[in-house]
Amino acid sequence: MVHCELFTPFPACARADNVQKIPLIPVVAGLAAVAVPAIVTAPILAALGFGAAGPVAGTAAAAAHAALGNVVAGSAFSIAQSAAMGGYGAAIVNGAVQGAGLLVTGISSAECLISGCGENKK
Repeated sequence: MVHCELFTPFPACARADNVQKIPLIPVVAGLAAVAVPAIVTAPILAALGFGAAGPVAGTAAAAAHAALGNVVAGSAFSIAQSAAMGGYGAAIVNGAVQGAGLLVTGISSAECLISGCGENKK
């Protein structure tokens, strides 16, 4: 099992006693993804080429659209494009990111507590 101190460059608690410390970076990143999922989804969708007016020419989204031809409603492509346009896909994509954020937060916190991260070793 990976010791959580690898993920904790700045401990959440600076006290020197035997207080449990949580892995700060994954927990903050996970909670940020839960609170504001667009900070994760918007850059990823833009990087893939999903724009507010449709697939951006010369991008992966445009190439996928050309390869697919007619896009089926409810497909992963249509959900991603809808999310980029602020439609029904935004709720689906943002919900998936929020679930992943909760998962990251929970797993990193649980692993830290199980491994005894932050305990003073004597």
